[in-house]
Order: sequence, then structure tokens, then C-alpha cells
Amino acid sequence: MKKILIGYISNTKGSGLDNYIFQLVDVLKREDVQIDLLSSAIDEDLKEKYKQDSNVRLLPIDRIPKPKKRYNQIQDYARENKYDIAYFNISEAFNCIGNLAVKKYVKTIITHSHSSGNDNPNKIKREISKIVHQLTKPLLNKNTDVRYACSDLAAAWLFGNHPFRLIRNTVDADRFYFDPKNRKMIREKYDVSDDCKIIGFVGNLTYQKNPNALLNLFKMTSKDDKNIELWILGDGILRKELEDRVKNEKIQNVRFLGKKKNIEAFYSALDLFILPSNFEGYPLVGVEAQVNGLPCLFSKKITKDIALSDRAQFFDPDNSIEGCKKVETLLQLGRMDPLCFNKNIVYDLKDQQKEFIDIFVNGSIV
Repeated sequence: MKKILIGYISNTKGSGLDNYIFQLVDVLKREDVQIDLLSSAIDEDLKEKYKQDSNVRLLPIDRIPKPKKRYNQIQDYARENKYDIAYFNISEAFNCIGNLAVKKYVKTIITHSHSSGNDNPNKIKREISKIVHQLTKPLLNKNTDVRYACSDLAAAWLFGNHPFRLIRNTVDADRFYFDPKNRKMIREKYDVSDDCKIIGFVGNLTYQKNPNALLNLFKMTSKDDKNIELWILGDGILRKELEDRVKNEKIQNVRFLGKKKNIEAFYSALDLFILPSNFEGYPLVGVEAQVNGLPCLFSKKITKDIALSDRAQFFDPDNSIEGCKKVETLLQLGRMDPLCFNKNIVYDLKDQQKEFIDIFVNGSIV
């Protein structure tokens, strides 16, 4: 039986990185492997998720602010279990503690880059984090055998010019396909007519996602069109600030709906998806929205690889005039059938399962 150590589950309820790991584990747990998951946020929900899976274990570790204790914990797990593969999914180089801890005890260390920036809301701390990230990149790469990244930008951020293998973030397409029944149900629930245009955002309300640019864009868009709404689906440290801004600036028709477990139903209720991020790796929400058939407007700071069709366009989040023109164009274009997507782009988890098995079970790592 092959033994695999996987890090890290943040358990922030809706994290794209967590969802990627969960999907991977769902594929691998059916194979003859032992899967150990590192997490500093193990709760009852996470225990419940894997309680029926005898070959999946949750291993507690301390958070990054306690690096020595975290290092010792991961090293003890590696020494005791003699893993074939240690697979670390990270966003910044200073989170290379796991790589260092397992170096003597694991045959192959894989590092997978999932981001292209730092999400600290404080500008000074963000710049300090970027400096530490750059200083620790050589250490990370010295203690990595194989490099994966979800996009070209994510690879450059973590690995510089080192060679890497591209592993796309995929979704369970069957779950996210457009459903007219869901559209009708959600719109009736919120008392919205079918001719009203709904612009949607899904994600954490943080610096990374740049939600103030979303409000700027909607404020300008809704000046000339009162039959339009903005639905913000997500939570985060900026929510109160955003709600206050909507109130103070009297921006009409904005709904803060929080996180939703049945997010697929909400995609079907929307007419346009916007993601104005300051940076991304390869955003899962962008894949989900496109699989639903939605036209999408992405920040130019996001990899162009996220576009699955011509219904995905890009704008400068600091240029609301440009954004408004593209909103109008995309709303006119409407939905697109995923069958018309570029056939060379993998977006469905079912099509990626073989790749996961080849890597982690059959040994086709590079």
C-alpha cells in the first residue's frame, strides 16, 4: 500500500484550495493507498467527512505562527509513517516548513503552487510578507523534488524559472451545469423577476478578491439600468466595510447573501459573473461559473488560461468605464453551452481522475 502525506487543509469553509484537496482525496481513497491529511483546523465537520474512510486520517498540526512546533509535528509523522510521497499544496514560499521537516524521511516531495500573491489586508504587512516569500523561495525549491502549479502565474510566483507540471483546478461539472429549475427557485425566493439582470460574485471578501472594485463597477453600471442587481455570495473581513459603503453611498440593489452550500443553484440564477481579483492562482469559482454557462468578466491580473470560451473576457479593475462596456457586451451575449468550450482544456473532475491516479498511485509523478 502506497502512503501519501497531503498538506494543508485550512478548513475555512469554501476555500478553493481545500476543495481541490477534498476532490483529490475523493478520487484516491478508492485506491489501495493510505492518505494522511495535515490540518491545523480539524473540527467535527471535518472528522465527520472522513469517518467512514478507513484509509484516510486527519493529522493535527499547529499553525504557521508556531513554526518549530509545526516542524516537529510533521517530522514525527514522516519519521513514523515512512511516506512514499509528501504532497504540499501551498501559496507562499515561507510555508516550506513541511518540506524541510520530511526531507530525510520521504522518497518524493511534491510542491503544488495555488496562488500568485499575498492576501494580507495590511499593506505594510503584505509587503513584508512578499519580501519573506522571495527570501524563502530558494529554500523551498531546494527542498522540492517535483513542482506542480495550477497556472503559469502561480508557477512563476513560487518556483521562478524552475520547470513545473501544469495541473488544472477542475470541478464536478454535473453539479454546476445550468438548471432552469434552480434559476426559478432562487429568483422566486428573493422576489426577483426573470427579466432582471443579476451580476454575481462568489468568494471571500478579502484584499485578494478586490471587492471594492466590484462595487465601483456596479455603481457605474447601475446608473443607467435600474433593472439590475449585484449579488455578493461570500463572507470575510471586508464585509462590514463594504456594507457600510453601500449604505453611505446609497448604491441600490446590492445584496450580501453570505456563503451558500448550494452555490450551484445560485449560479443558475445569475446572468453574469465578475471576479475583479488582485491576484489568483486558477480560481475554482471561475471554472464553476463558466461550467454553468455564465458569461464571465475577470480581472486582467488573473491568468488568461481561466477563459474556457469567448464568453470570458478581462478588464482592468481600476478602469470601471472599460468594465461597464464589457458588462454590457457580456449580458447581451448571454449563456454558453459548455459543449462549445475549447476541447483541449480540462475542466471536469471526471476527466482529471486518471491524471490523479497516474501520479499518486501509478507513479507518473513528473
